[in-house]
Amino acid sequence: MRAPAASIDCTEAPVDAALMLARRFGRAERLVVDAPACLDHAHHVAVEFVHPVVAGARPLPAVVADRSWHDASSADCRLVIGDDPTADLTIAGTLDDAAIMQSYHLLWELVQICLEHPGLVGVEAAAGGDSTGFLYPFLDAAEFDEDALRRSLVSSAAEKRAESGSVAADALQRNRHEIEAAAASIANAARQGGRVFTIGNGGSSTDAARLVRLLRAIGVEAWSLAADYAVLSALANDLGAEHVFARQLGAFTRPGDVLIACSTSGASPNLLRAFEYADTHALIGVGIAGYGGGGFAHQDGVDHRLVVESSSVHRIQEAQAAIITSLCERVERFGGSS
Repeated sequence: MRAPAASIDCTEAPVDAALMLARRFGRAERLVVDAPACLDHAHHVAVEFVHPVVAGARPLPAVVADRSWHDASSADCRLVIGDDPTADLTIAGTLDDAAIMQSYHLLWELVQICLEHPGLVGVEAAAGGDSTGFLYPFLDAAEFDEDALRRSLVSSAAEKRAESGSVAADALQRNRHEIEAAAASIANAARQGGRVFTIGNGGSSTDAARLVRLLRAIGVEAWSLAADYAVLSALANDLGAEHVFARQLGAFTRPGDVLIACSTSGASPNLLRAFEYADTHALIGVGIAGYGGGGFAHQDGVDHRLVVESSSVHRIQEAQAAIITSLCERVERFGGSS
């Protein structure tokens, strides 16, 4: 494995990181993500690039590091969340979860801007496309104005960071009483031998995994029902995607257990179906959603609603990361270990 000339810190130098990664994508390289202490973040980065939720954004090759294969190729751009001087890109593992997420969301957003300038990142050359300079010479000239692109990226990064901080602060303030109540319910359930089961789709499934990581760290028994690919694919294939979580609740839960669903929209049918099950089987339901709460706002079975007032998927997820951290801190304060 070759070592880069110097790792680029995505948090400290987001523009440099985005330009470098866009050019590596332009050379048909993959992004390989390693996060030894927080695998949920690695999976979030991968799904962000492969299946972007923003309309019109292109899918890009990103995978979670598996040392059984990724060392075999030097044609990878390595992003490590943690300390690794051999990585091409790094995000400090000492940052809190919301800051880590903001860093890789910003990386994705800036890369997408870079890819709108193929003359600067080499996308057309890598794809074998023809130059459009003879048709649109003014565009071709603009493609090589890196200073202008850098100014645009710096401005975009500052704007997105400011918005992220504002949305997260507002979400924590608006939800402070409900976070306290939900934490008390979780801690009380844990003291009585109850377990926590978390669910979510796509990027929100990594939020579900993060909740499990944080709750287990403070002694709460927790499981993600989005984690088992064999169970998920079997249920989706045989019963339909809307049943993948409710069916598992029927297999694993007991009255008094806690169900926590993470969603940017609060509208996913499989999450709403899971809360229907929770409502009729004496589970404690916690819904974490954006878009004003979406379907969670009026769904039976949701006892605690933690709502982000935003319609930006990335800003919602960053605020939800802050809410999840706050929730788990309060569970620990209440002494929520079984």
